[in-house]
Amino acid sequence: MIMQFSAALSHQCKTALLALAVLFLTLSGAFARDRLDNIKDNSELTKELKDVYRAFRINNIITEQQEWINIYQDEDAAGLKELLTGFIKTCDSLKQCNFYNETLNSFVKRYLTLTIQSYDILQSKGLSSNAFKKDFEKYKAEQGKYMNYLYATYATNHFVNMTEDTYWKANDKNNYIRSKDYSRYQKLKTANLKAGLMLLDSIIKQTSNFQEYTVYQIESADQYEKYRDSLEEDATAIAIAKYKSILDQGHYSIYLFEAWLKWRSVTQQNLYGVSKMSDIPNGEYDKMRERVALTILTFIVENPKDEMAINEFLLMATHSIVKRFGDYPYGNQNTVEYHQIFDNIK
Repeated sequence: MIMQFSAALSHQCKTALLALAVLFLTLSGAFARDRLDNIKDNSELTKELKDVYRAFRINNIITEQQEWINIYQDEDAAGLKELLTGFIKTCDSLKQCNFYNETLNSFVKRYLTLTIQSYDILQSKGLSSNAFKKDFEKYKAEQGKYMNYLYATYATNHFVNMTEDTYWKANDKNNYIRSKDYSRYQKLKTANLKAGLMLLDSIIKQTSNFQEYTVYQIESADQYEKYRDSLEEDATAIAIAKYKSILDQGHYSIYLFEAWLKWRSVTQQNLYGVSKMSDIPNGEYDKMRERVALTILTFIVENPKDEMAINEFLLMATHSIVKRFGDYPYGNQNTVEYHQIFDNIK
């Protein structure tokens, strides 16, 4: 749970971060609820997918709490105690979230109880105390049991039988391109990208099929972001708006996860920053995650055999929040994801 972060924070930076954390705490009372129960279908598939989504949502909330603890653990004892008081209340409220799978329900409730216990000991005894260290070892062991159960029970192959080769064939965007002008765009963009993007925009406006629309819109957004330095000053803003336009429509496509991930990554990289101390509005990113998950689950209810849709839902449900700390030591972890996305785009 606790990771080392030794760089001293300025008083101004700590104050700003504490304000953000307080805002996070204010909003977290609503985390015991989500919109997936707007879907009244009681099939086993729907129940299981809701359980997966809710378990990972709770995991993400606790992960973000522990990143805040990491920031304050050595720098601001009073700020840490204030955070922990709020985090304990949040974890207690999350116990209201119930799961269809009774075993999962028991695991999650115990995980929340042990997290609260760990926060209580940290708050009263301190990070360096023997009481905290002893409890933390037990906490890690129990957390490991819970995670092992979660990943084993809800592995992708529990829901879908398609091979990786089948997935990538279905995911190939060339399957959905119908415009006769698209090949002209591909040739034009190598010679004159601005003119090519103008042509692509005209193709987008003439496209009525939403799956095809998402292919063109993602391609356009990718180009605006990848080559922003040679395009308009607001190229990144255009890219963000294009990704978001896909998400806002409430229609299903096999590329909703891709659009959401790119929208989040470009937004974080350019609007909020790459530092460990940057604002990372995971709450806003996850509001959009929930909207998209609801769109996909609605489609699955009507198409329960569609394995691409089920896989898409699992990607949305299980993908990590943007983390401050991780293997990349020079900033927040969005930088890694951003370059994984855009370094190979042509």
